[in-house]
Amino acid sequence: MQLLTKKTIKRILKKTQHVVDVEDFDLIEELDGLAEKVAGVSLRERRLLNSPFDLCGIKFYPLTVAKSLWYAEKVDAWEIDGHEQEALLFWLLSLPLTAKSLEAHSGRETADKACKKLSRKLHCQPDELGEVYRKCIGTQSGDSDDLDGSPADYGGMIACLIKEYGGTDEKWLYETPVEMIGSMFYQMEKRVIAEEDASRDKSASGGKAVAPTPNKSLASLNDFNLKAQEIEEKWSA
Repeated sequence: MQLLTKKTIKRILKKTQHVVDVEDFDLIEELDGLAEKVAGVSLRERRLLNSPFDLCGIKFYPLTVAKSLWYAEKVDAWEIDGHEQEALLFWLLSLPLTAKSLEAHSGRETADKACKKLSRKLHCQPDELGEVYRKCIGTQSGDSDDLDGSPADYGGMIACLIKEYGGTDEKWLYETPVEMIGSMFYQMEKRVIAEEDASRDKSASGGKAVAPTPNKSLASLNDFNLKAQEIEEKWSA
């Protein structure tokens, strides 16, 4: 279920004091389908993004915000360069999407041992390594230089996503792929810009609002809100 759906259903239940039963499942499923379009990431795509990729019996996971920040910090602190950066990043992708997996390798000696252990297990062609790397990094260019030096302002981004879609810091930092976060944040930005444009048009036209040109995302958000209102009215009754 989408985070937007969970947040909305939770709000409606709190307001209406409704008790969910089997008859409500179809309504919730319909609402969740609309939430997928708002987020810009379908349920199928989300499952694929969260699924690890197997290579030589080893699982590799999509890049997350926490891993990106960890990588940038360690490259700088440990003064790692060249091929060692690539090896560190590739090993980092093999860690499960949990906070504990990063905490267990906070020291360089531990991380170095883990990298060497991984390299001994990987008996494959360079193109196989590159394919898994591209799948895990997603929309990144694949150049490790993109991930060091000046990481994005993830703090503000995560705060905005929590406000918009719900969830927790840990969920967004450790469990959600960077590619998915980028997609959802982009959709949120478009909505905010459209609302600001509508507000400016209202002021310019002497109090008569001029609606922004609707795009697929805004139309989906409108459909979602209408469905949520319908559910709230039904459960209130």
